Amino acid sequence: MLHARRALALLPLALVVACTEPSGTAGGTSDSPKTVAADGAGPSEAAVDDTLLAAGDPAAADPKPEGEPAVELPSEPEPPALTIPEKPYKVLILGDSLAATGFGVLLEDKLDKHPHVEAYRKAKSATGLARPDFFDWFDEGPKQVEFRKPDLVIVVMGGNDGQDIPPWKGSDRVRWDTDGWPAAYRARMDTFLTEIAAPVAREDGSEVGARILWLGLPQMGLKSLEKKLVLIRQIQQDAVAGHGKGAVYLDTTPFLVEADGSLIEKAPVDGKERELRAEDGIHFTMSGSEYLADKVYPEVLGVLALPDIDALPKPEPEPDAASPAADAKPAKPAEPAEPAKTPG
Repeated sequence: MLHARRALALLPLALVVACTEPSGTAGGTSDSPKTVAADGAGPSEAAVDDTLLAAGDPAAADPKPEGEPAVELPSEPEPPALTIPEKPYKVLILGDSLAATGFGVLLEDKLDKHPHVEAYRKAKSATGLARPDFFDWFDEGPKQVEFRKPDLVIVVMGGNDGQDIPPWKGSDRVRWDTDGWPAAYRARMDTFLTEIAAPVAREDGSEVGARILWLGLPQMGLKSLEKKLVLIRQIQQDAVAGHGKGAVYLDTTPFLVEADGSLIEKAPVDGKERELRAEDGIHFTMSGSEYLADKVYPEVLGVLALPDIDALPKPEPEPDAASPAADAKPAKPAEPAEPAKTPG
């Protein structure tokens, strides 16, 4: 008798549990998977709240009346499709000491390790566009483009350009910090961009110009230099924007400053906090060069619409490890040596 009373007392509870059991758990199939918490312990709070709201709101359970148009939610913008070229993209790095030393070397190395990129670099310290009498980038840049036939040219220069622009090819001297300097420097920028983007003959017989990725000059810790670079950065950015869709300006400042605008002094590199700048606040340490190269590298891949190989699954090793890979990149051709100067 006692057992019968207990059974009758438990009967309403069993009916309540049966009514609240979700459909599809007893041999059926649910169209939507259950939301599971990150630790796998059960439904998330959001899923439980939605269930309670639907149960207490008749409009949530009833279907929309016939003939009422469905509300279309805005779709998320699709990221640009990644591409795998038939041949590796050729990337040419041009610039001053930033390209000649640690940062340029490391960026070239990172790009060259990508199976779909061949990277090259031509750089000279203490150069820029203001002094072609010292080093003529208007001559050397197009020469390198003609020789390498790049798909993308990366340029980083201008830190040495905050000075007088001397006479060149019939032009007059333009003094730094005068009203005429910005226009004169902009003209140099426009000329250089046009020349390195000029179409060159390709192996397939076509003539295609290279795209350009211009790296904005990093913020400097020396106030007198930084004051000059503010103007130079703006002129460079405007010139790149005026060049058209084939050119992109990458502002490197967000990579290197704190929220309050001060320089980032230390950052994790290879798992350790390391100094990014030398004591002068201008030049990068090797760790700082690696830090900046790590930031710029994915931006270059984005311009090329290439996937990051570090984010892709590693391919299975070939049975015959001694045989060369079918898609292995050929050795890069060496730059032709400059003719020896005869004593005069």
